[in-house]
Amino acid sequence: MPGYERAELTAELKVLPSGEGGSRGQIEAAKTAAGETGLAHEAGPETMVLAGGRREVLDAATRVVEAALDAGAGGVELKIEAQGDAPRFREQG
Repeated sequence: MPGYERAELTAELKVLPSGEGGSRGQIEAAKTAAGETGLAHEAGPETMVLAGGRREVLDAATRVVEAALDAGAGGVELKIEAQGDAPRFREQG
């Protein structure tokens, strides 16, 4: 089973390039930031997935979004999913 399937949290980020500054640079800035987190598990042409513990994924996602926006991206789509068996997300009862 891949590591991201066992992660407490996953974040999928898709860079929405703007015409300013060249879209390739905006996407590369986000991918570089994602790679530096050590949490990136896969990346498509404009998409990257981060997986790990809750706090580390949320912090890493913020860094990736900031990098993309700083490079001139028009926006970033972010989808965060908690794994059903992650202890912090189980309903207490």
